[in-house]
Amino acid sequence: MSNHIKNIILLFAALFGMQQVGFAQEIRLKDSTSLNNQSGLFPKILAETMDKITVSGYYRFIGNYTDMKIQYPEFSAAPAKKIFIGDDSQIPQLMLQISGRPSARTTFATDLYLWTPLTGSETDYVKGLNLGVNLMGSHSTKYGSFNVRTGGINWYSLSPLTFGTNTGYNRFSIFERNPWDPNTASVNQRYEKFFNDGALSQDVRWGQQAFQGIIVDGDKLPAGFSFAFMYGKTQFNGGSMNVPNASTGGKLKKSFGNNFVSLNTFTSQTYTDSLAVRTIKFEVHTVEFDVEKFGFNFKGEVGLGRYKSPQSLSKWGEAINLKLKLPQKWTKIPIEFHYFQISPLVINNNGVFWNTSVVEYNDAFNNNETGTQTVLIPFASSMLQIGQMTNNRRGLELNTEVNFKKLKISIGYNASQEIDALTRKIAFSHPVNNLALSRFWRWGFPANVGPYGQLNKIYRGVYETVEISDSAVAKSFNAFEINAKYKTKLFNRELFIYYLGSFSSVQKSFSVTPVYSTNAYFQTYYHQLEFYLSITKNFTWTNYFGYDRIIGNDQTRLDAITGKAKNQTGWSYSTGFDWYIAKNTGLYVRNRWMNNSDANFHLDKYSGMETTVELKIYF
Repeated sequence: MSNHIKNIILLFAALFGMQQVGFAQEIRLKDSTSLNNQSGLFPKILAETMDKITVSGYYRFIGNYTDMKIQYPEFSAAPAKKIFIGDDSQIPQLMLQISGRPSARTTFATDLYLWTPLTGSETDYVKGLNLGVNLMGSHSTKYGSFNVRTGGINWYSLSPLTFGTNTGYNRFSIFERNPWDPNTASVNQRYEKFFNDGALSQDVRWGQQAFQGIIVDGDKLPAGFSFAFMYGKTQFNGGSMNVPNASTGGKLKKSFGNNFVSLNTFTSQTYTDSLAVRTIKFEVHTVEFDVEKFGFNFKGEVGLGRYKSPQSLSKWGEAINLKLKLPQKWTKIPIEFHYFQISPLVINNNGVFWNTSVVEYNDAFNNNETGTQTVLIPFASSMLQIGQMTNNRRGLELNTEVNFKKLKISIGYNASQEIDALTRKIAFSHPVNNLALSRFWRWGFPANVGPYGQLNKIYRGVYETVEISDSAVAKSFNAFEINAKYKTKLFNRELFIYYLGSFSSVQKSFSVTPVYSTNAYFQTYYHQLEFYLSITKNFTWTNYFGYDRIIGNDQTRLDAITGKAKNQTGWSYSTGFDWYIAKNTGLYVRNRWMNNSDANFHLDKYSGMETTVELKIYF
């Protein structure tokens, strides 16, 4: 090509480029945006206002196939083989998180869901708001930072005894995925994190409660002060009835470096009738603190609470929740003592403890009189996992952890006793087949089901209640838990082995250790063993084995035919895999063989298999 032709081409290119620069300058000037950030002509830079809306979310497919060889009598007319597409945990298939930032100090956000339950109705396809439209604003001044949240459902916490949820001690099985579990950066990161930290990545709701209304808080105030105020509805005083059900809470906190003291309050008032005449109310007022000195860490919360209703006298009761960590330079291992004492007069289902003392309060919500979502709460003398508290109980817990490089052992101990003798019922769970058992009754939360009317379904779980023949006594509870985690290699591939054991008893009189004899009303033995082998970077083979024994004595309910007490044996073996088939896309398959039977209550038995397939895509 001659130099003359080259020069002509270069001239046209220069002219075209100048036109594009002028056009780009005109666009940017109209948007009042500086040209200093422009790094080139192609591609064109969108106007800044287009960047203020962000959309993210996930798509989740889940299907379940069951083949039951033996079913409960109430399902005798149902087919043994079933296919279910969708999630009976009521988690939609598609979730969109949409947020916008009109200014540097104001944001709004909402979750939209799309769902196809496949019920066969004409309105089968469902779409709508999940948490509602939330408006959040912040303002920073030299006097502090102030935030406002209002609109839809916000997840928040004040303090454990006033408004929050139990986070426990991270001793649980991780084989079954929760609907809200995210895809991690690598397929093995889920099991690596549980080994290293004893916890999994949770969503923003972890340790918090749902609240609808207005929340105002301030931080970095003079002299180390901060505050929070909230007014609106919780799930226990929400609903569609046109009555002024509401909750009010707040705190005033003073920080001293890494230490603090906080005054907290929470009050809930709910009308149980449409005329707003009959009301039930509870209130809790506490002082929370966290102090570290000379290696000792002492934190806790103490306060008073009461419950009021037309049928109940208004008396105050104590609420105490104290934790002491010893200096690790002395003990060489972390040791925590936990003492709790919560009066039967203190009611607050928005706190970390369950109500097991006032039947009236639980019945109001379990019967859905207030128009709220039906929420079943175990009302009985419950055999609990260590860390979970109830009212009408005082107790002492000890928690520690020992690490030997590739082996980590977490140990928990509990000895507790009821304050007053209020009920002859005892509640316990079936952790080995708990999730699979809950799928026997989809969508609803039925109570008093099963072959002997003793099972009660809650969210993703089932608990069983049994009465004792003794007159009501202040029962004593003991529990011992051990969680062992071991990391090694098999065929040059990472292998994680987890064991979770729980041994509990409930008996008439106080005992320092669990009672493994007929002196105990109930003895429970739970064993869960998990194996996770990393085959490739994107593929992990998962395995689970569980075994439980539940044994009652002659002072519990006896079978009408055999004349003997409960003697249950349950086991479960599961295998499956986690496979990252593409970026942000995970396929999770679990296949479970399960069996449960009672040697003395012959109708209480089931046996079968279930397969679950989950596909989750984040974007």
